[in-house]
Order: sequence, then structure tokens, then C-alpha cells
Amino acid sequence: MISGKTRQGFFILLVLAGITTWVTQDEVDNRQEQQSDVDPNFNYVLRDFELQYFDENGQPSLSLKAPMLQNDPNMQLGTIEQPVVRLYQPGLIWDLQADVATVTADKEFVNLNGSVNIERQQIDTGRQTQLRTTDVKIEVTPQTATTDALVEVFDGPNQFSGFGMDLDMMANTFELKRQVKATYAVN
Repeated sequence: MISGKTRQGFFILLVLAGITTWVTQDEVDNRQEQQSDVDPNFNYVLRDFELQYFDENGQPSLSLKAPMLQNDPNMQLGTIEQPVVRLYQPGLIWDLQADVATVTADKEFVNLNGSVNIERQQIDTGRQTQLRTTDVKIEVTPQTATTDALVEVFDGPNQFSGFGMDLDMMANTFELKRQVKATYAVN
């Protein structure tokens, strides 16, 4: 049987624990209200996340889905597993997928690694062009991408391949650099 003093001590302990929880929760809530962006100095992991950006007219401009994003503050690098990115431009939609993506702390450089698939769809015609490669380096602000790896391009019934590529998503152009082979479908 529990004595009266033990019961009283246990009750006081519970009250103090409740007060401590209440006070610290209030402090955490105040700090969360002041935080406007995730601090890149934190080591964190996000699972099954989706991120969407909208333009000034409320239209989608970029979406990103992935099963995991991990930030490493020591390396100043974010790692995204199996990213699926959709970039909206006037008249075009770009879909990018890879096994892994890494993002620099300033969010200006993205490396897509593993099996990389890039698809460009023209909205008015529905025409699709697919590019398959590995190890693509993307510069975010100018919306350009480069690789020195083998690139396979499927443009309807036409097929191209070559080593190395410069891709300009704003100008809607790409250039294969060397050992280019092409197969054209003739009507």
C-alpha cells in the first residue's frame, strides 16, 4: 500500500511536470510563429512530402514530390530520394525524375543522379519529347542543364542519341555534343 506522503509526492511531481510541459509548449509555439523558413543549419529529414510554388497570378510554377528529403548542414547539401519535379512554363510542362537529387544550400544548383528522365510536353499540341540520361547538373535561375553522359532522346517516332548535352528550358532548346546518332521516321 502506498503511504500518504508518497501519494502527495507523486501528485506534486505530476503537477510540476504538467506546468513544465505547459510553459515549454508556450515557448515552442512562440518560436514557431517567428520562424518563416526552414533554417539550412538544421539537420532534418522530411518524408513523403510535396512542395508547390505558385506565380504572382496564383498559377502553379513548380511542384516537387518525393519520399524523402534530408538536409545535411555540415555539407550544406540537401538530398532528395526519387524526386518528381514538374516545371510549368508558358506553353510547356517539364517533368523531371531521378533516383537521387542533391540541392546546394543556396538552392541554385541541383544535381540529378542515377536514372534521369526529362519529359517536355507542349500544352497546345500534346507533343512530348523524352530525354533519358544520368548525372544532370541544373542551374536553377537560368533554367539550364548539362551532362557529359549518354543522352537518348525520343521525339515521337524520331530517336537521337549522343554524349553530352546542353539544355535550355527557357529557350526550349537542347544540343547533343558528340557522337550524335539519329533515326528519323519518314512519312
